[in-house]
Amino acid sequence: MTEQLLFEKTFDLLDKTGLNWTVNKLPLFSGTGLKTQSFGIFRNDNEDWLGTVGNRYEIMQNKDLAETLVKAAEGIDIKMDRGGMLDDGKKVFLQAELPDEYIGKSNVKRLITALSSHDGSSSIGFGSSNTVVVCQNTFYRAYGELQKFRHTESAARRIELAMHDLRVTMNYDDRLMTNFKKMADVQLEDDIVARVMKKIFDVDMDKDTKDLSTRKQNQIRALGISTQKSQYEQGKTVWALFNGVTHYTTHVATKPENREEYIMTGGGYKTNNIAFNEIMKWIEEREADKVLVTA
Repeated sequence: MTEQLLFEKTFDLLDKTGLNWTVNKLPLFSGTGLKTQSFGIFRNDNEDWLGTVGNRYEIMQNKDLAETLVKAAEGIDIKMDRGGMLDDGKKVFLQAELPDEYIGKSNVKRLITALSSHDGSSSIGFGSSNTVVVCQNTFYRAYGELQKFRHTESAARRIELAMHDLRVTMNYDDRLMTNFKKMADVQLEDDIVARVMKKIFDVDMDKDTKDLSTRKQNQIRALGISTQKSQYEQGKTVWALFNGVTHYTTHVATKPENREEYIMTGGGYKTNNIAFNEIMKWIEEREADKVLVTA
């Protein structure tokens, strides 16, 4: 890729995703004018404060992130072509689309996501974003086991690390699709529903729930309705249970304007991943029991 073409692709991506702005690191002062050891990160287009960092914190501009990912994606034959921001720019993300998978009774849209921050909260990390087409339920899974690369890495090193992490993330996403298919092949049973509810809401579903707060009772009821709706769409499978959880977090538990942030970094992310981990643990226990029975 020529430098001119890289420049054009980078700025096309920034314009398309609303990330064509820069940030600045400015010293912070006390109310009496004394200089502190802290610095503020501010957007240059609207002067919004994004976070407070220390002296050693190095900025990574959206342009540098986009250029790194455009070049790295080209090296493994995928294309970064979407993205956006969370919390008015405190976090930014760019995404590459993978081929759809058909799971249960619907297509699943697959995206590889690179997430970075301007508030000092994290280095660049990678994960999978999956959306079930029939109901638009979204699940995001971050791969914390990948070694995040810091803003201070050189340009060449950033591209090298990004290519590696993109490849590994694609492999992880393939495994995620395999696990989704396992869920779709397993009939739903009452005990896994109770286990997931207990993990999410920290309640024992075998006991009387009338003593719970009205808010928690409403949450449990809403998740139950989402799960029933999902069973109508997907059949009585564990995949339907998982889709019930992602329907609840995507469409019920938060407002539409907060949905992306809620699913990627907020309470919806936590809820969805609790459900995923508990369901996979249950499936693995069943598989282990079958091996013991046939041994």
